[in-house]
Amino acid sequence: MADALRIIGFRDLSSSRLQERLLDRGHDPDEAAAAVARCVELDYVNDHRFGLDRAGALLRRRPCGRLALHRDLQRQGLPRTMIGGVADAAYEDAGGERGVLAEAVSRWVEQNGEPVDWPGIRRCSNHLGRRGFAGGDVQAALSRWLDDLTTRGQFP
Repeated sequence: MADALRIIGFRDLSSSRLQERLLDRGHDPDEAAAAVARCVELDYVNDHRFGLDRAGALLRRRPCGRLALHRDLQRQGLPRTMIGGVADAAYEDAGGERGVLAEAVSRWVEQNGEPVDWPGIRRCSNHLGRRGFAGGDVQAALSRWLDDLTTRGQFP
């Protein structure tokens, strides 16, 4: 139990990651499971709280789509049954998925300038796709530039 407290004293972890760390340090699997269960019982480890904190920090630091957020939460050891609800709550706190996407577009434009031609739109679209945003949502977010190019008669 003391080793478990030392580990979570440095950094908040999911229960499965804490168990992995204890096993990596050579603890008996039964002892590791008991220590994790005790930490959960005392609310020192709370997967839901950890997931919300992790997702919220990620969305603030580096806005991403649902796919990327789900992947990150899986890597952190959150139970699959919990990930959808945690992601929903994190997006709601961050102003919704469209708000997060708008923030990602705004940051891209701030760094690269407005996409004034097809290659610029493609670079922005590819960037947002790598961040885990869905293609239809990206197209909607870039529609003002797409419409402008189409109006000027510029087609890909």
